Amino acid sequence: MTFKSCPAAVAGILIFALSAGCGRSPSVVDDKLDVLGTFADIAIVGLPAEEAAGAVEAVEQDLSQLDHVGYTFMSKGELHELNEAIAQGRSKTVSSELRNLILNARELYTASGGLFNPAAGELTALWEFHCNKADCTESPYPEEVQRLVEEKEAEIIARHPSIEDILVDGNTVTSENPSVKLEFGGMIRGYALDKGIDHLKKLNVTNAMIDIGGSVRGVGSRGEHPWWAAVMDVSGIHSIGYVELGKDEAIVTVRAFDRSIGKQDFVYRHVVDPRTGLPVTDVKVVTVMHDNAVWANAAATTLLIAGIDDWASIAANMGVRSVMMITSDGTIYTSTTMEERIHWNERLEHQHLVP
Repeated sequence: MTFKSCPAAVAGILIFALSAGCGRSPSVVDDKLDVLGTFADIAIVGLPAEEAAGAVEAVEQDLSQLDHVGYTFMSKGELHELNEAIAQGRSKTVSSELRNLILNARELYTASGGLFNPAAGELTALWEFHCNKADCTESPYPEEVQRLVEEKEAEIIARHPSIEDILVDGNTVTSENPSVKLEFGGMIRGYALDKGIDHLKKLNVTNAMIDIGGSVRGVGSRGEHPWWAAVMDVSGIHSIGYVELGKDEAIVTVRAFDRSIGKQDFVYRHVVDPRTGLPVTDVKVVTVMHDNAVWANAAATTLLIAGIDDWASIAANMGVRSVMMITSDGTIYTSTTMEERIHWNERLEHQHLVP
C-alpha cells in the first residue's frame, strides 16, 4: 500500500493518509495481511514497531479463520457445503463465523425490506457463467440468457428463497426451503474489517486502519489529523475526491461490475435484484459510510438494487445517512450528509445533491 500525504495526491485505490500537511508520522507501521484469498493493507499509528508488528500478526491469524468459509460458487468451503446440505434437506453444524454472518444477514434483510437477500444466491448463479478457461471464448448470447431466465427465474422466485427460511439452533443450521442458496458477496469482507478492528481494540490499539479490496474501516486517527480515504469513480481506478473518516467509521463501495467473456457487445452484471432475478441497470456505484462495515456493505448493495427513485426511504430505514451514488450515465448523487464529508477534486461535473 502506498501512503500519500496530501489530499491532492489521493488517487488510484482507497489509500491511507498518515501525516499532517506533507510530512510523515514517525511512528507508523504498515503491512499486508493475507485475508480471504487476497491482500489487505493495515496501518497502525503510535505504537512501538515491535508491538505493532505483533498486533498485525495476531489480527492476520484471527482473520485467517474466515478462509474456510469460502464463497458460494467455489467447489469447496463451508458455505458451499452448507448450501449443498440445504438443497438436500439436511442440517449442518457451522463455524461461529458463518453463524454470525447468517444472523447479521437476517437483521439486514429485515432492515432493507427484503432487498438485501443473501439467500437468493441461485438467482445470482443464473448470471455467473462458470466454465473452463479454454471454453470461455465468448459470452452467452442474449437468447441463451433469456432462456435461462424463462426456465429458472420464475421457478426460483415463486419459491421465495429468503434468509428468514434459515433456522439457526446454536451452531446447527437448516432450512425447509431447498431453493435457499446463500451468497454473501462483499459482506464477508465487511465482516473481516469489523472483526479485525475489534481485535485491534482488544489489543489496546487506538489508531489503525484496514483496507480490504477498497473497503476500509478506521479507528482513531493518523496522528493529529483524521484518516483520509479516497472516493473513486465508476472504474474504481480514478479518485474523484476524498473523505475524512470519523473516530470509528467504515467506508464501503459496491459496484455493479460489467462482465463479458470475449464478446464485448453483450454485458452481464453481478448484482441481481432478488425481486426480478435481473441484474441491476440504473445505478453502477454506491458508496456508504457507517460505523459498521458489514452494515455499510449491505446498505450499499441494497441501494444499488433500489435505484435512485427509492434510495432515500430505504437508507433511512437502514439508518444510513452518508451515501454517494453514480448512475449509468455518470451522474453523481450525494446525500446531504455525504456532501458535507466529501472534498471533491476540482472541475468535477454532474454533481446533484439529493435532498
